[in-house]
Amino acid sequence: MKAAEKYRRVFGSMNHLKDQLSWTTGLSNMVEFLAWEPQRILGITKKQYVRQIIEWAAHPELKDKNIEEIEQSVIKKLNTKINETEQLETYSTQTMGICNAREAVRRVTFFSEDYLNKEFDIFLSLCSDVYLNLFYQQFISFEPSGPWSTHGNSGMFENSTELKAMYMDNLAYNHQANVLIANELKLAGRKNPDPILKYCLMYEHLLEKGFIEKGAKFLLLFIGGDALKQNKQTLVNRELALCHKRPRKYQHLLRPELLKIVDHLEVASISWAAFIEFNNHYLAENSVCQVEQKLLRGFHQSLESKSFMHLAV
Repeated sequence: MKAAEKYRRVFGSMNHLKDQLSWTTGLSNMVEFLAWEPQRILGITKKQYVRQIIEWAAHPELKDKNIEEIEQSVIKKLNTKINETEQLETYSTQTMGICNAREAVRRVTFFSEDYLNKEFDIFLSLCSDVYLNLFYQQFISFEPSGPWSTHGNSGMFENSTELKAMYMDNLAYNHQANVLIANELKLAGRKNPDPILKYCLMYEHLLEKGFIEKGAKFLLLFIGGDALKQNKQTLVNRELALCHKRPRKYQHLLRPELLKIVDHLEVASISWAAFIEFNNHYLAENSVCQVEQKLLRGFHQSLESKSFMHLAV
């Protein structure tokens, strides 16, 4: 049985992006993220961690020691390493090395882009349709109608769509308005070298598999430390130039069919500061229930605590 079949057998699947998933799915996605990337908890990769333990246990000084003595020696060395890497300043740039639970939480909470993606998954799944209509109408035109469904990068998405190695951040889809939004999040760094073409590849796949409807409007929205300074064509030209330099690796991104989707795609961006400003206007100008007020303000607090908001100052 293939891995995707095992996943669907245990967790189920979705058949279309219009399928509504519970916001609690975002919590299981958070667990999935940590399970697949144990270095976020250990401080180093699992392979490095195991190798370090073996090296300590195999040291010549422990040659004639019993299991209990070896264990005590390894634990002592492990604790020493942990004490060396622990940081007592919130925004200390030391984020590598074996660590304890408190240090692991500091690193993911304030420095991890992947962790931010999971927070955003939960945030977006709880936002009202009114909010999502107003937010996305800043960047793409559509008639607001029907509910939005949102999907994070997860086993549910990958194993349902059978789209491999597409590390998208978050999708928002309105079936009735026939609009697909790909939210590409960054803490403060630059965009990856080829996301536009890869997202177009994803759009093509979702269309072929029946997860979106033909003719769906498509927006790639970058949300990061700063808004993009280049227009869509400049960005696309750079990506195409990269692909042409390594045609064997990127030939799947140079197909004429994919370039038609590139023409169809719209690209926009917004900074996190402008994102917070929009939310504040939304709260001031709309009759918002207490739950959504808490949702927006709580997400603001998390964003404002991120390292890039402080280290860039």
